Amino acid sequence: MSYIFYDTETTGLSAGFDQILQFAALITDDDLNVVEEVNLRCRAMPHVVLSPGALLITGMRPSEIAAAPLSHYQMIREIVALIRRHSPACMVGFNSLGYDEGMLRQAFYQTLHPVYLTNTGGNTRMDMLRAAHAVAQYAPDVLTLPTNDKGRVSFKLERLAAANGLLHDHAHDALSDTMATLALARLVRDKAPKVWEGLCRTRSKQAAGDFVSGNEMFWATDMAFGVPSILAGAICANPENPSEVAVFDLSLDPMPYMGMGVDDIRQLRKAQPRLIRIVKLNAQPILMPLDMAPASVCAIDMDVARERVQQIEKNTYFADAVGLAVASRYPERPPANYVEQRIYDGFPSRTDANLMEQFHAAPWIERPAIVAQLADERLRELGERLIYLEAPSILPDDVRGRYDAWRGDRVCADQTAPWVCLASARNELEKLKVTATEDFGDLLEEIGDYLEQVSDEIGREQANPQGSEEMFYLDKDGNKQDADLYDIDYKMPAHLDFSNPETVRFWEKYRKENPEAFDFS
Repeated sequence: MSYIFYDTETTGLSAGFDQILQFAALITDDDLNVVEEVNLRCRAMPHVVLSPGALLITGMRPSEIAAAPLSHYQMIREIVALIRRHSPACMVGFNSLGYDEGMLRQAFYQTLHPVYLTNTGGNTRMDMLRAAHAVAQYAPDVLTLPTNDKGRVSFKLERLAAANGLLHDHAHDALSDTMATLALARLVRDKAPKVWEGLCRTRSKQAAGDFVSGNEMFWATDMAFGVPSILAGAICANPENPSEVAVFDLSLDPMPYMGMGVDDIRQLRKAQPRLIRIVKLNAQPILMPLDMAPASVCAIDMDVARERVQQIEKNTYFADAVGLAVASRYPERPPANYVEQRIYDGFPSRTDANLMEQFHAAPWIERPAIVAQLADERLRELGERLIYLEAPSILPDDVRGRYDAWRGDRVCADQTAPWVCLASARNELEKLKVTATEDFGDLLEEIGDYLEQVSDEIGREQANPQGSEEMFYLDKDGNKQDADLYDIDYKMPAHLDFSNPETVRFWEKYRKENPEAFDFS
């Protein structure tokens, strides 16, 4: 199996409303030898305002982002092609299950690609942050664990890399972070092979579920808890989400809790020590066999633990009550206000999935008709938006005008919006001017200029809405001509706004790829 080690750099922290700007990957064989390197950069979408804080972290400049060779859609197409080319593969990142995976899923969703591409079709996922956690518990002599400024153990990649002599020249550059992640993987595989084996065992939901069902007791680790590792026995699956399994800490006696009702058990989950924990089978849980007792755990009488497992298995009332408590632990989610927030509202039908593939294969001029056939209203909205972002000139004036207004609303929203807008970006910039060091002076100045440029662009669009500007078409000699028609014979729209560089780039590319459409003989 191939491994795809990867990292992303983004405009901000919101998976739904920010976007990926850089995607880097190192593809390796099963022995972790690199066979391919990828480093992709794209421009910001016009409705996405760059977060000043994110720019300071990554060191990216607005001018560099604007000069990137790819649009967001083009970059996602490259990523999808990469994954499909190497499938089945294991996707490996650092804190990828907590962050990068969410960014990728939203990017796939918003560009009409399969949302679960990284963990379906034989693909699996690993997170080297989980690997570092596992090594700290089960092979503590392998990694030197650094501390932060407060003296606490830090699992940040740049600190781990420095403490363990791993190559990491440019923190928060996607390619450099990917190289450090691969180096960490090689270290864990070579110095802690049993831990590596355990991590590989739970990199798919099916395999993790098989491990839980095949072992009455096992070690479970979650660094979110004050006591990270417990000897666990499974109680039940979440009846609403089979990817979640409730387990009991077998260092404690379950008998006092066997007769509790659902409400009491729900409160019990918040108590200390945490008697009941949730194992997420689809998020590479850290689960190890009994012969790998973590160094941090006190000696446990295994005969007593087995008796406790049997007590839990025999008490179906307890299992049912725990299942209901786990399923109802979160309040009902309010209705989503934006299409980005509806990513998990359901899978596309087979018909829609086929139409999505047709969309990507068709010339842009044919894509609006394909979008109109989509039954899922989410996909229709995202498809129409995608055409606006990539080839706005092929849209009717009223549709393009509607999306121009939408872009203005996004950029000029107030600070209560769930995305970065001009107001929140300006506010963030002013705070950074006070707290950032002098080294960031030039970058902060460029960010300020960028925000003013965005404001000016929106102002011009609002003063000159779609339909009032002069439009052209290309005649057979490539000259601009006034027009308000759609010329079927030429297979191209008459409405071409040559003040928009994206339009010019699109049609230059389209003419190269479709020369027959411009054959006027």
